[in-house]
Formats: sequence, C-alpha cells, structure tokens
Amino acid sequence: MINTHPDTPDETIPEFPMPRAAGCPFAPPPELLRLHATRPLSRVRLWDGSTPWLVTRYDDQRALYSDQRLSVDPTRPGFPHMSAAFQEALSKNPPSFLHMDDPGHARIRRMVTGPFIVKRIEAMRPAVQRMTDDFIDTMLAGPNPADLVAALALPLPSLVICELLGVPYEDHAFFQSKSAVGVRRDASPEETRAAGGALLAYLDEQLQAKLADPADDLLPVSW
Repeated sequence: MINTHPDTPDETIPEFPMPRAAGCPFAPPPELLRLHATRPLSRVRLWDGSTPWLVTRYDDQRALYSDQRLSVDPTRPGFPHMSAAFQEALSKNPPSFLHMDDPGHARIRRMVTGPFIVKRIEAMRPAVQRMTDDFIDTMLAGPNPADLVAALALPLPSLVICELLGVPYEDHAFFQSKSAVGVRRDASPEETRAAGGALLAYLDEQLQAKLADPADDLLPVSW
C-alpha cells in the first residue's frame, strides 16, 4: 500500500479493510476481487481517513518492491498505518529490520541469512515431512469433518518456527496468542504494548539461556 495525496473524489473511495462475504472466512472480500479484475491501482480509505493506493496485482507489486523510491519505514510522513495501535507501537519502539530501508535492512538481513540457506532448509525437509505426516494422520484419525486450520495449517508452521528458533514447542500457544494481538486491527494500544512486552520478555529469557548453553539455532544470531 502506497500513500500519496488523493486525486479521487471522496465518495468513490472504498473503506479498507473491506468486508468479507458470508461463507468461507478466508475468501478475499468481493470488492477486493472486483478491484483486482478492473482497477489494479486504486485508492482506499484507512481508519484515520488517509487514502493510500492499493495495488492488487502480483507483477505490479513485485515491480514496486524493487523500486528504491518506495520506503517501508513507518516513521516517514504519510506511511499508511493499518491501525492506531500499530502506529503508536512503531512510534515508541525501534523498528525491526522488516521496517527498515537499505542499507540498514541489508546489513541486518545478512546477519540472519545463514539458517535460511538452501542447504540448511533442504536438510530440514525430512523433519518437516514427518511433522506434516503426523498432523495429517492425527487429523484423519480424529473427528470428521476436521478443522484444517486447527489441525494442520496453524500447528505445522508453529512447530517449524520453534525448531528454527530453538524454543520449546510447548510455548507455541503463547507465541500465537501474543503475536495475534499485534496484527489485530481492533487491538488497543494498551493491548499491543502488553503483548509486545510479554514477547520481548520471553525472548530475552530464551536468549540468556542460549548464551549460557549455545545451540545450532536462529535465536542467538537474530538477537
């Protein structure tokens, strides 16, 4: 999403995020599908009244992501914040490398690329396959119909992330619940601060344990 000065009459600008249709909760909103088909570049209105550009097509998004004239720095004027809580959190905390432009982004990214090289990821394939098979077997042996998200789509990436970080999988529910607050558009600034603080405290505790007893995982490298 890109923010510049509006040049479209207010009454024609749809609100964003857009309401989803009844039925599948994961289906894109009908208005978003319409814009994708008819207007790949259009204005939308956010919670604060700002009207950034919405880019709906892959090729356009890819071209923009490689354009150095665009920025992911949320402290820049006009940045399209998705919620008041997100805006406040970013204004009071140092941005992560996900919200940095080059050269800062590239410098920190180089520090964490080791665990993600092709050889390392390929070495994880058998373990991830076993995890996937186990979750599918458990789902097939359970109630019918099954909840695919709860049985596979949520626990599998959580387990892989825990393996990468070297943290106990038993803590995945804590990770998921606190992380979910951070992406909720209706979360208050107080809720976002509390969830973020709890995550940082947990990671700091895990980091101290890793420094005392190093292991071959991502956490000490990424801190």
